[in-house]
Amino acid sequence: MLKSLELENFRNYGRLRLNFTAETGLTYLIGDNGQGKTNLLEAIYMLALGKSFRVSDEESLIKWGADFGRVRGVFEGSTMEIFLGKPPQPKRVFKINEVKSSAVNFVGRVRAVFFHPEDLNVLYLGPDLRRRYLDIMILQKDRAYFAALRKFKRLKEQRNSLLNAIREGRGSVADLDIWDEQIVKEGAVIWRGRAAALSYMVERLADKYASICGKKTDLRIGYLNSLDLGYEMMGATSNLEEVYATELLASQDKDIASGHTQIGPHRDDMVIYLGGKPIMEHASRGEIRTILLTMKLIEMDYFSEDGVRPILLLDDVFSELDHERQRYLLERVVEYQTFITTTKDSAVINQEKLLAGDFVEIVGGEVRG
Repeated sequence: MLKSLELENFRNYGRLRLNFTAETGLTYLIGDNGQGKTNLLEAIYMLALGKSFRVSDEESLIKWGADFGRVRGVFEGSTMEIFLGKPPQPKRVFKINEVKSSAVNFVGRVRAVFFHPEDLNVLYLGPDLRRRYLDIMILQKDRAYFAALRKFKRLKEQRNSLLNAIREGRGSVADLDIWDEQIVKEGAVIWRGRAAALSYMVERLADKYASICGKKTDLRIGYLNSLDLGYEMMGATSNLEEVYATELLASQDKDIASGHTQIGPHRDDMVIYLGGKPIMEHASRGEIRTILLTMKLIEMDYFSEDGVRPILLLDDVFSELDHERQRYLLERVVEYQTFITTTKDSAVINQEKLLAGDFVEIVGGEVRG
């Protein structure tokens, strides 16, 4: 549980310390748009994931005019800190209990489920968003998965550079062997991790959805990948590395011609079907919202399986959920430490729907309550 959050030169906050004492674990962050509510969720998210959910450029997180920023969280039993610097200072430094840490060791010690209306894009837009959704869920619980994901990305970039060199006559095909061997090893770890997570999700998807909307519906997930294996087969294939190596070799000529690695988990996608039809083509916006809410509730269960409850970060969810689903969600977050942003008007309008908790008003990067 997060006991206090300290910010220094982070976004629109110069210095801020917030203590969290609500017996229910619910904290409502209330204020108009642009005042800094979401910045607080972003800071907590960074203590879990090591990076922002908005930007990849660390410098943009540092308050204008400052040379560095800092996010520090005091939890039960540990202190987590991220230092953000501008040159010549290091761009990012992780600390656990005041001792420097690697990203792989830092991420996942605190777990977070983030829910924002823009998450609907995960279901509507490109496969890269759905891969990212799966990765963020899995890497918080599986350190080996996170390490493999980081290694795979670097290896793929290096292999692609070699492919381009071969195409231009500056490299040797024989040099691909060393990269292929490593890519196969790390890629298999990623695929097995995704297969396990998808299996967990699919087993619970239809029942969880029915509990929200009150009716049983055919809701399932299809898994698309360059080995043409479903998630069940992917998880059950003992010689996955061998299958991957064979397909990678068969794609070698195409890879050289394009300069890109075409076989691997970086090309995966998942398709959600409602009533036997892809939701991107046939589901209503209300059904999409309910499916997203279902997935977030499953994330909460997934993280809690080993006894480590996640922190819930709900950013302006009242704007996307009707009163019935607002209440459904709130009744299920009471066992978790939860931070909810909402506008002042929305909080007043829905006051009878809210559960007890701390109410913190944010005005221009300052706390008033």
